[in-house]
Amino acid sequence: MRKIRVLAVDDETNILWLLKEGLTDEKIDVLTTEDPYMAENYLSKGVDICFVDIFLGEHNGIRLTEKWAAAYKDTHFIIMTAQDTGSNVIESIKSGAKDFFPKPFDLNQLKNKIIALCGKIDQHPIADIKEYDFETKNKKMLEIYKLIGKISKTNINVLILGESGTGKEVVARMIHRQSARFDKPFIPINMAAIPNELLESELFGHEKGSFTGAVTDKKGKFEEAHTGTIFLDEISEMDLGLQSKLLRVIQEKEVTKVGSSRTLKLDTRIIAASNRNLEELVAQGKFREDLYYRLNVVSIELPPLYERKEDTAYLTNHFLHKHKTIKDRVLTCSEEALEALTAYRWPGNIRELENTIQYAIVNAETDIIMPENLPSKIFEHNPAAGSKSTSNDLYKLALDIIESETLSDGNNAYEEYMKIVEFPLMKAVLDKTGNNKSISAKILGINRNTFRKKVREHDLEQDT
Repeated sequence: MRKIRVLAVDDETNILWLLKEGLTDEKIDVLTTEDPYMAENYLSKGVDICFVDIFLGEHNGIRLTEKWAAAYKDTHFIIMTAQDTGSNVIESIKSGAKDFFPKPFDLNQLKNKIIALCGKIDQHPIADIKEYDFETKNKKMLEIYKLIGKISKTNINVLILGESGTGKEVVARMIHRQSARFDKPFIPINMAAIPNELLESELFGHEKGSFTGAVTDKKGKFEEAHTGTIFLDEISEMDLGLQSKLLRVIQEKEVTKVGSSRTLKLDTRIIAASNRNLEELVAQGKFREDLYYRLNVVSIELPPLYERKEDTAYLTNHFLHKHKTIKDRVLTCSEEALEALTAYRWPGNIRELENTIQYAIVNAETDIIMPENLPSKIFEHNPAAGSKSTSNDLYKLALDIIESETLSDGNNAYEEYMKIVEFPLMKAVLDKTGNNKSISAKILGINRNTFRKKVREHDLEQDT
């Protein structure tokens, strides 16, 4: 059985060395080059897997991959880069690459991917369109960007799920702008914001005189979105009667205005979103099962911001640039303020973060956002803020002990300090465990006999 032939194209010699040393085994041979022209020579002779870095000197790895994927259809391309922005991930998949790996990468994952891909070919290059550019270090978001790259050229319906404020409309717009419909209308409508008695008219339109107040003909959102994309946000809030009419629109690809007997043929892609569990609503009889499956051809579940803490800095920087017009310049965020933002749980998710950044820009007295410029809620039940405050208090305690003239032997500040800070720790763990010394010692990670000794030293026996 012949070995899998792998080619790595990168302008960093250390990366090429790592890939060659880390991937070569009894099943895999690795070729490396910094030169795209030499890479093309290798590809012409037959390569199973080709790793391509995005930045190759004057060359763009995505554009090279797009060219090579079309020419060498028996080769699987995988793009890698240290700059794992959303647009880079999406553009990579669009170019014909089978996957995208951010640096630094896990060699075992690369090797598993090589084995999984070998022998499977399915290239679908997509037109060059670029919009959002959110960086991410979050694995879930990387997979979502990859999925967008795969589905953007298709016309299949997409269901986006996630808590309020997680960016469902942003993702919907991203899908639209990466699709062949990018220059056609994108029409969003929030189902929860429109009373049910008006929603049918908003969606499908109405003719003059069809009901009280219908003084003119009106186009519906579906008609406005013809040849483009309609985004049905909070789809779970639609009542069952209207759900059946929406199902017909999806099935028949046509719409009938309120008060009319004529049908209009439509070519509209549907992206729906919900912050509620639609499967549960189906089970409760509050959402049509057939409509759910019509909408849920592909689903994207967005993680809440507290599961994306590694992206807080990227998003903060994005909003600082987005709202630079507040003070006609781009502010920066101090390390202390960023620590507080990262530790906060963000019940309102990305939308709440954006509002917080706008608030901080307004309150900032300099070009640097400091903790005092943030809303007070950021520091309520905030582990980072509590940790910072406690650290400052302990620092002051240390200074007091060092400067004290009452030290027992004049040079045992360490022992004095440890006695003071150790007592509340011992007391807290005993209170928490109901004075169980064995469990307390285990929680603290110290020997049980050592723990008992410290209990006696701190005169906590009477409490146990």
